[in-house]
Amino acid sequence: MPGIKLQPTFVEKIWGQDAVPNHPIEKLGKRIGELRFGRPERTNDPLLVKYVYTNPRFAFQTHPWDLIVQPQGLAGGRTQSWYILGAEPGARVGIGTIRSQDSRSLRSAAQNGVLDQAMDWCPVKAGDFFFIPSGMPHVIGAGISLIGIQHHAGRPDELRVMPCPTSYREGAIATSPMPAMHRPLGCTGVLLSDGDFGLRLMHMQSGDMIHVTNAGLAWFIPLRGRGDIDGQTWRAGECWLLTQARPAIHAASDADYLFATI
Repeated sequence: MPGIKLQPTFVEKIWGQDAVPNHPIEKLGKRIGELRFGRPERTNDPLLVKYVYTNPRFAFQTHPWDLIVQPQGLAGGRTQSWYILGAEPGARVGIGTIRSQDSRSLRSAAQNGVLDQAMDWCPVKAGDFFFIPSGMPHVIGAGISLIGIQHHAGRPDELRVMPCPTSYREGAIATSPMPAMHRPLGCTGVLLSDGDFGLRLMHMQSGDMIHVTNAGLAWFIPLRGRGDIDGQTWRAGECWLLTQARPAIHAASDADYLFATI
């Protein structure tokens, strides 16, 4: 079998959305905040792929700082990336802090629910891409749909807390191989080439077929369109773990997808 279609798991959140593109969840009667993909028999795949949806009335914070969870024995921080699929007017994300913060101040702000006041906020729009190193505090604001790809951290005793950068823009230069970028659907190019995993955005026209090269594990994440992988049908909103070195991806309509490798 050239690929494994990963199983979606819907996670209900108060800040979630009632309608999730490509997935008819209206019958569930729930607010979906996350849609995670995985294999039922495994919980330790090196990459986690998930959609995140925040509604316009709420903002939420996601594992903002390693030092908050590591003392509890949890793996905590992880390298990750966000590709923005949609954003309401005025939507924004916070990555890094405005001023230098010591660990005690950050922990106190997080516990008191005021960490957002210390964050370095950035407006977002569809097609924006962000890379977030492990240990970087980060917040997803209201009215945003995105796909997140994150690399699981090692055992708690293997982790180190990174110093908090003065801001995301300064910290990205020091800790990240690239700053934020804008790559809307319809483009083809490399989003991330160094670090824990690689990521490309790909565009295909209807009828195209390509053989993607994969030296290790690879995740095929279709964002738009439909087609097949060596005869297996795929459509937008799914996630596939590819098991062959050169799978043939065919587009039955104009399509865009993310291709993650590790």
